[in-house]
Amino acid sequence: MDRARHLRNYDVHSWLGITLGFFVFIIAFTGSLALFDEELRTWEDPARRLAFTTEGPDIDPVFQAFTEEMAEEGQINQLFIAFPNEIEPYYTARAFIEPEEGERFFEYRRWNSETLELIPERGEGLSTWLLDIHRDLMWPDELGGRTAGRSLVGVIGIILMLAIITGVVAHTKIFQELFSLRYWRSVRLKWQDTHKVAGLWGLPFYAMISTTGAFLGIVAILSPIVAVLAFKGDTEALIDAVLGAPPEPVGVQAQMLSMDDLEQMRHPESGYRADRVIIQNWNDENAIFDVLFVAHTNLANFDTITINGATGNPATSVISDSTLSPANRVTNAVTPLHYGTYGGIALKLVYFLMGLSLAIITAMGNMMWIERRLHGNEGNKSENFYRRLGRFNVGVTMGLPIASVAIFYLDKLYGGAEAGRLAATGWTYFAVWFAGIGYAMARQNEYQSVRDMLALIGLGLLGLPVLNGVTTGDFFWSALQGGHTTSAWVDVACPVLGIATLAVSRVLPAVRPERKKAGQAQTDEEDKSLVPAE
Repeated sequence: MDRARHLRNYDVHSWLGITLGFFVFIIAFTGSLALFDEELRTWEDPARRLAFTTEGPDIDPVFQAFTEEMAEEGQINQLFIAFPNEIEPYYTARAFIEPEEGERFFEYRRWNSETLELIPERGEGLSTWLLDIHRDLMWPDELGGRTAGRSLVGVIGIILMLAIITGVVAHTKIFQELFSLRYWRSVRLKWQDTHKVAGLWGLPFYAMISTTGAFLGIVAILSPIVAVLAFKGDTEALIDAVLGAPPEPVGVQAQMLSMDDLEQMRHPESGYRADRVIIQNWNDENAIFDVLFVAHTNLANFDTITINGATGNPATSVISDSTLSPANRVTNAVTPLHYGTYGGIALKLVYFLMGLSLAIITAMGNMMWIERRLHGNEGNKSENFYRRLGRFNVGVTMGLPIASVAIFYLDKLYGGAEAGRLAATGWTYFAVWFAGIGYAMARQNEYQSVRDMLALIGLGLLGLPVLNGVTTGDFFWSALQGGHTTSAWVDVACPVLGIATLAVSRVLPAVRPERKKAGQAQTDEEDKSLVPAE
């Protein structure tokens, strides 16, 4: 490859990184936390730490009463019931209602598996926010809502793929650079080598995560386009064309199968117990029950049997990973592959470390870009411009973790209406994040700002187990004794991460290191490897 073309490719990689580097950092960091959605839900919701039993009272009479109550609100479009398991040790029911007047809405209930007592509603907050800020950036409805946000995330995934490709092409000595860490050289070389080594070793993971993320976002982009082109903008018609039109009721009332019998149902191939049932045409002769059997170690992530809700006869053939077409298996595998839900907690920890490394690499790439223009011979803006951009980079990348820790505290201290929990979480998140950006901009010293903000993150993480124990009475040791290991290990992970963060804050420099004397190391101007060789 000639040098001019090589440098153009390097410039493309550099500009792709800085142009959307902040978005990539946000998605990578929030994605690292979103991996633990189920674990964090257990930590935040006391109902998930109830005793779990499969031998409790019959749920069918309670569910029947729920459906009768919902029928009084309007037409029931769809019903859902989830049976107790180790993660959610209670019955959950949802009903989607279409009233005669007004918009469609849904009602939600939870019942204790031991007593069938109604569990008080708890609004969505911490875990929902962390998952959705990653999936769609909580994009405001005024600007297109969640669909637009998810589309943007998909576009960023595509750009990340391009950055990976151009980065690989730019580094022609890729095998040599896998082991090149020159920490005794200049500041920029330290950052550059760390950026390259971490990026190259994590390349397979980053390629997978960007590809699956782009796919999930592209679905949101393409669906409205296809609907406009083929169905005159009718997205419901598109869904019907892809998945099949929902079954129509025949208008003949019929007795439905017992939920207690369905709870004991086993999948004929995998042997898994029924996890949940999705119901259409309730109380009709043509009622359709989709019985789902969750397969946590299977990339397809579920097996399904569709039966007639009145007779129990198969409505379609058994749908499972072994009977799906190759294209469907790939499609169903994308979400579990992206979120690491198919291999247990050990795999999630690997995903977490790799996702965190992608966030660090992105922030480091931004710093390198700014450093070359602030202390090198690149760039045509003023020194003040690049200094402000550097402080902004610190504020964004350090303020986001602080905001994430802050909403953990809010979760335990919130005392308002449960319906407002998610909104309070969002306001707290952005208020703390913007405060972090403001602090970094005002501090006038990026290095000291990083140290201060890392220390604040570490102290915040250390205090979380104490706050959880004080507010819930569920300290680490009592959670273990009660068999609530998921909640207990979240309490352990927080101080471990806190100590590590404090340790990092102590070893980082408080000011930009001075160049070494001539003869001891090359100066920044002499570091020709800052731009990869041909």
